[in-house]
Parts: sequence; structure tokens; C-alpha cells
Amino acid sequence: MTAKTHGYITKEIELEQLYQFVLKYFDPSAKINRYENRFGESNEMAVYFTYKGEERRLFTMVYKSRKFSKNGEKNRMIFLDLDYWGHSVEIMRSILSFFGGWLDENDCDNEEPYFIDVQADGLTPNIIKITRSELNRRLGGMVVIIEDEENESHEK
Repeated sequence: MTAKTHGYITKEIELEQLYQFVLKYFDPSAKINRYENRFGESNEMAVYFTYKGEERRLFTMVYKSRKFSKNGEKNRMIFLDLDYWGHSVEIMRSILSFFGGWLDENDCDNEEPYFIDVQADGLTPNIIKITRSELNRRLGGMVVIIEDEENESHEK
């Protein structure tokens, strides 16, 4: 099995918007293959583009799933698939920073997908993964993480 980098966009967008994103931010000469299901609906697409010298294929599909659903019902989402090599994580972070969604950097490891919110400035956020024990060691004490809302209510 080949390792993949997966993205999940949980808001309502069209596949064409992803293609336009790739054209604008990655490769203005990107090519596209659209696939139709048996009902004539275009719900799958492959985008072929070059990013930092890498020839890439981004597969996208619209489907309904309970994954990441807050209400437990099957919701429409866009599934994104890239082979896990080179700049795949950087590419997926860029896309998800623009549209918002969940990122699974390597579908073959045990790490859970994490959410990337839409970035107002369109820049990919700097994501730092660190264990609590390493954070405690670096800061020289016990770290207690509180939510921003809690912090704001204590400041008032």
C-alpha cells in the first residue's frame, strides 16, 4: 500500500474551485480530468500540475460521510488525495489554509487528522507538533493549556 496525504474539506465548495486554486497558486498550466458517475454527475476530478519541480496528481472526490460530522449524519465533503512524498504536506496545507478542513499528513501512520482553519491572509499557518512532556521540558515547568475563550474571560 502506498502512503497518501489526505485532506477533507467539510464546507460547500465545488471541485472547479480547487482547480482554479491550483491554477492560481501552483501551476497556471495545470491540466484536469473530470469523471462522471452513472448519473452524469461530475463528482470526481484529477488535477495534474507541477509544484517546486515535482509533477503531481491531486485526486478529488465529492462524497457523503460521517467522518468529521458534528451531528452524526452523513454530510457532503470534498476528499483530497496526494501521494505522500516531496512537498505533499505543504501542498495540502496550502489548499486547506485557503478552504479550511482536516489534514491527514500520512494515512499509514497512527496520527489523527487535524483541523486547519481558513487563514485570513491566505498564508499557510506554521504548525508545530510537540508532546506535552517536551513542551514542559522546554518551558521549564508544567504547562497547562487553556482555551482562548477561558483566557479572555479571566482578563475581564
